[in-house]
Amino acid sequence: MTSAEVVALIGPRASGKTSVGRELARRLGWPFVDLDDEIARRDAEARGSTDPLPAGRILERDGEAAFRDLESRALEAAFSRPRPFVLATGGGVVERRENRTMLSRRATCVWLRVAPAELERRLRSDPTPRPSLTGADPAEEITAVLERREPLYAEICDIELDGRGLRVGEAARRVAERLGRGRPGGCGGA
Repeated sequence: MTSAEVVALIGPRASGKTSVGRELARRLGWPFVDLDDEIARRDAEARGSTDPLPAGRILERDGEAAFRDLESRALEAAFSRPRPFVLATGGGVVERRENRTMLSRRATCVWLRVAPAELERRLRSDPTPRPSLTGADPAEEITAVLERREPLYAEICDIELDGRGLRVGEAARRVAERLGRGRPGGCGGA
């Protein structure tokens, strides 16, 4: 499998990975896979339930370490799917070295960068409850989380897109245009 057969969107929560990923998949004519949905499905199967919980609820229920274990297994399973496909990851998937290795070797990683103020605005207007990652309000912890994760996104990204002020369709169009022009091992700029 070449990394061009899988496009993985990485970046913080509320950066638009799912929305842009769906639209990008539509434009490419590829299937779309949302890692949070895969986590929810796998958790429901493990519980013997047909009612999956949102990934954020699983994180709250099980704690971050157990959630990251489940996330790593779901990521490995996603890469066993027929290719090509577009993958929207969770914001914290980069926290584990093995996930970064898997993503960098098996996918073209597109980092959706959004300014902290815009991320905060998006989180405050999003009706989906998001668990805290630091003990603070999810919208207020953005800067601390970004300080830890941005070097990890940069480590594996092939294409970087500044998503400030872009509508979903425009962001997906820009990514589609840039596919194949990113530089492995470093971000390709906006």
